[in-house]
Amino acid sequence: MKAKVSIVRCRDYNEKDVRGAVRQALTLIGGLGEIVKKGSRILVKPNMLSAKPPESGVDTHPAVVQAVVELLKEEGAEVLIGDSPGGIIKNGLSYYWEISGYKKISEMTGAKLVSLEENSREISVPHGVIYQKLYIPAVALEVDAIITLPKLKTHDLTLYTGAVKNLMGLIPGLGKAEIHKRCPKPDDFGEALADIFSVMKPVMAILDAVVGMEGNGPVHGKLRDIGVILASKDSVALDTIAQAMIGLAPFDVPTTKAATKRSLGVSGLKEIEVLGESLEEVSIDDFILPLSARLTRRIPGPILSLIARQVMVKPVPLRKKCTRCLICRENCPVDAISLTDGYPRINYHKCILCLCCRELCPEDAISIRKSLLARRIFR
Repeated sequence: MKAKVSIVRCRDYNEKDVRGAVRQALTLIGGLGEIVKKGSRILVKPNMLSAKPPESGVDTHPAVVQAVVELLKEEGAEVLIGDSPGGIIKNGLSYYWEISGYKKISEMTGAKLVSLEENSREISVPHGVIYQKLYIPAVALEVDAIITLPKLKTHDLTLYTGAVKNLMGLIPGLGKAEIHKRCPKPDDFGEALADIFSVMKPVMAILDAVVGMEGNGPVHGKLRDIGVILASKDSVALDTIAQAMIGLAPFDVPTTKAATKRSLGVSGLKEIEVLGESLEEVSIDDFILPLSARLTRRIPGPILSLIARQVMVKPVPLRKKCTRCLICRENCPVDAISLTDGYPRINYHKCILCLCCRELCPEDAISIRKSLLARRIFR
């Protein structure tokens, strides 16, 4: 049987329109009734990467979260909303809930906000490639099911961030930095995320692609009106269709490649039934991919594996924008950032090019630039 992925038009974040689109997307693939029973405890996992307001397009829009929560409530579920943001949390998690708009959703719907930063338990990862054990928050292990609500965005390291990668938010605190440190290569990073996904698979993925992000995402890219909601019980299939919409093949993205090779989902277009709008109707020919993708996709795989570091983009601090908050330094997984006159300076001999510094910088004060070799090759 083919995996089902629904695509439904949704032009903006009007609450009524979003709820209607989410309901239709779920109905097309069988509805919530098949997976949610009365009294079920469901963890809704949005992408709350950082403390950004809804209009920034960085986090899953609260209107989408609200729609999913309300539909789960209709089924009689007890709903929890939880995430662990990227990097060291400043001002407390409550600040993130407030700015993202999720606190308001909690107050309106009665859904409980839960921290995924504490009370972790060690679990085994059968057939893990990078990890044989992981530390997962107890609340994520105790619920009956997880529903992932990613945002369609590009990503400097993985090219695309979606349903599978969203599960990285189940790793508390600086555990995420440890993954970057252990897996500096995109393919290894994809395997680590597939390890997490293999033991914490959501029962449903619902993608916020009303407004997406192109260019050098997942924080500092450009917003792009896309106008759709996607849903599927197969997170890998959902990511495959979303990637196809923006011009990426399944194995261009390390998370999709790793999950497919382990049979954690399907990524062949012939194995997926698209319902609602057709893929051709919603595809975007001129979607801007990250600079890293534009560089690496032009080099044959075997050669790329040998010279990846020489052609990857690198982070460069911008003093004019820097406020010396030092978030970049605090969150560097390999301590590659020191200070010169109070401003960050990157030791490129230590830097693993994970771009966490750029992703977590609240001021967009870290740019990315081509390496010298890349500038010579791709003039």
